[in-house]
Amino acid sequence: PLTGVTICVDPGHGGYDGGARGQDSGALEKDVNLAVALCLRQELQAAGAQVILTRDTDTALAEEGAQRKRRDLQYRVDAAREARLFLSIHMNEYRTRAESGPQVFYRAGQEDSRLLAGALQAQLIAGLHPARERSAHTGEYYLLEHLDIPAVLVECGFLSNREEAARLQQADYQKTLAAVIAAGYLRWSAGEDRK
Repeated sequence: PLTGVTICVDPGHGGYDGGARGQDSGALEKDVNLAVALCLRQELQAAGAQVILTRDTDTALAEEGAQRKRRDLQYRVDAAREARLFLSIHMNEYRTRAESGPQVFYRAGQEDSRLLAGALQAQLIAGLHPARERSAHTGEYYLLEHLDIPAVLVECGFLSNREEAARLQQADYQKTLAAVIAAGYLRWSAGEDRK
């Protein structure tokens, strides 16, 4: 169903930028992001899509120096220029360890992204049955603000929550996450095709 569709999958962080860290496990977000993104690439390719990964190893996308974070983010935006949509994979954290559940963010005012985020959020709830059912929400992220294609940031769960962090590090759960995200995209794509 995705033959001819190019999708950019972005494993957040990488290299010197570890992202969130599991308070108990010490797991680094950059590693879990990459594992899920690699599984997602496999799911999307199996459905016929062409997949661009912004990184496929534990590497930073910008050299050391001034404004390296901004340059890293711009590299990710540039990598998506030939894609039909952009999926950025992240893990969440919060000072209160009880917080849990996946959540999808999109740019305010971008209707296709809002619908995509809603489809992904619904599929994450249906496929993972999280204890905390969150809603898709607007977010002010550089990546989303600088792309004109449908673009979302998927926070797959909280590394600061002991139970959820344990699941997020399991290969089987990472594959399930990827399958659910891919199914959410297919759900959105089918709806878009009926417009």
